[in-house]
Amino acid sequence: MKVRSVLTLCPWLLLSIAAACGNRDPAVPANAAGAPGTGAPSAGAAPSAGAGAGGSPAAGAAALAGAAGAVTGGTGGVGSGTAGATSGAGGAPAAGAPSSAGAAGQAPFPPLPAAVTLHVAGDSTAAIFPVTDPTMRVGWGAVAQQFFTSALTVDDAAQSGRSSKSFIDEGLWTSLKLRIHTGDYVFIEFGHNDEKVGDTLRYTDPTTTFRTYLKTYITDSRALGAYVVLLTPISRKSFDTAGKITNSHGGYPAAVRAVGSETGTPVIDMTEKTRVWLEGLGPTAAIPYFATDDNTHLSALGAPVVAKLVTQGITELNLPIAQLLAPAP
Repeated sequence: MKVRSVLTLCPWLLLSIAAACGNRDPAVPANAAGAPGTGAPSAGAAPSAGAGAGGSPAAGAAALAGAAGAVTGGTGGVGSGTAGATSGAGGAPAAGAPSSAGAAGQAPFPPLPAAVTLHVAGDSTAAIFPVTDPTMRVGWGAVAQQFFTSALTVDDAAQSGRSSKSFIDEGLWTSLKLRIHTGDYVFIEFGHNDEKVGDTLRYTDPTTTFRTYLKTYITDSRALGAYVVLLTPISRKSFDTAGKITNSHGGYPAAVRAVGSETGTPVIDMTEKTRVWLEGLGPTAAIPYFATDDNTHLSALGAPVVAKLVTQGITELNLPIAQLLAPAP
């Protein structure tokens, strides 16, 4: 790989610094300033996260206020943004100044090409569902496009019911790799189905096999010239009697953070971000943000909120694609 000179990287660094100092999205907490997007917003952009029929935009925005900052940079690589919150249970606080350099093991981020694709590999919490879905489930990846300009295309390849193991075993990862090109980004979010101990087709051990599968996604993506970001699984709507979210994911979020640290891969701690968001809402107010009689899958109201939390993580990690976030409406 050719080593780029400082002079080559300087124009992008100046753009990154300018973006970080730009106008803030009022729907995003103060410590998660969004970078202005370039180009025209994609057609049909939906209203800002939190708005929707039957929902309370004000409540959604207020609940987001504490959710920013749950990101961790890979060792020696992309660090946290400003004033990051600590990551979830078992994780270290996000630390380090933003950097345009890739994490150790991942090539430095180059200037963005004219067109970028963000591929999402994951489970039902990120997947696309038919409009006829009986419980009206909506994955966050299905609605993520609205938060980017037309210079970035979201390829939501997440599939309902898959684990990090079955996504590979069923050939879904092989199919997705055919669409990954140099300069693309690959966001990996698994955990929900990996937890199914009695299911030999999907279960992975968070201390061993789960980590091995995550490293496979990382190695394969980097071999294709893509940049990987790991996401911990989103929290379930599982409150205790004190109104706090219970840990329903066991050791999987910590495993994601550990792999990120070991491989130098940036991590967005969605377990922590969604925990803070849900606890801000409370057990009753959180109900409309999930599918009917469902504590795991998001609704049409909840999916944009979680997608917005993902974009906060992008900004906090100072990823180059933060430049392609759409301006606030």
